[in-house]
Amino acid sequence: MDADQDVALVQESRSIWFIPGAIIAAGVLLAISIYVVRTTIPPSAPKGDISYLRPVSDSDHIIGNPTAPVVIIEYADMDSSYTKTFQQTMQQIMAEYAPGGKVAWVYRHFPLIDQYRNSEQHAEAAECASALGTTNTFWTFIDILHARAPGNQVFNPQNYDSIIESLGVDPARFESCMQANTYRERVSNDISNAIEIGAYSTPTIVVVIKGQKKPVLISGALPYDAMKKIIQESIAKTK
Repeated sequence: MDADQDVALVQESRSIWFIPGAIIAAGVLLAISIYVVRTTIPPSAPKGDISYLRPVSDSDHIIGNPTAPVVIIEYADMDSSYTKTFQQTMQQIMAEYAPGGKVAWVYRHFPLIDQYRNSEQHAEAAECASALGTTNTFWTFIDILHARAPGNQVFNPQNYDSIIESLGVDPARFESCMQANTYRERVSNDISNAIEIGAYSTPTIVVVIKGQKKPVLISGALPYDAMKKIIQESIAKTK
């Protein structure tokens, strides 16, 4: 199956107790309140500082104009279902805004290995493929991986060969790159920077606006309409 086809895929028994109704109601309300608290408070997050954001450089993976007035920097985990959703959103955004040169999209690695044990390996694999391929190989690697493990599915590293074959990358050189841990430091640097700025989930998005001193950090996979609104407001601030 070729890359286009792959991308197109992208897409106990209970005892019954007779208890007065008021007590039952109170218990239900208490249970609901505990549930709400547990599901609305985010995990303990490191206290980061957005000023530690690493400037965009030629070594970054970028779609769009590198000197665009609005730059979206994404810290992502390839196995995260939220990252997969946001990937599609950003592809739609860039199809609309990249031609005008006003928006750029930068992808950085933030593998959540406590949740997705192979995600750091995926990040290194994407870097190896990129180094051995063409300009778009990095992004196509991610597209194919997402297509083959959509939603909550996770990709098995034993199947890298099939992606590499689709990309036209030399399998032996790719394997050599992976065995040597060639890009482990690069991935680690991305992780460190994500933690420094206060990221704790994926995707974590940073909006850098030309002329504005402080970038804006957003946690979560915003839908297209919300992301478009942010971009339009950001572009307006550069005028």
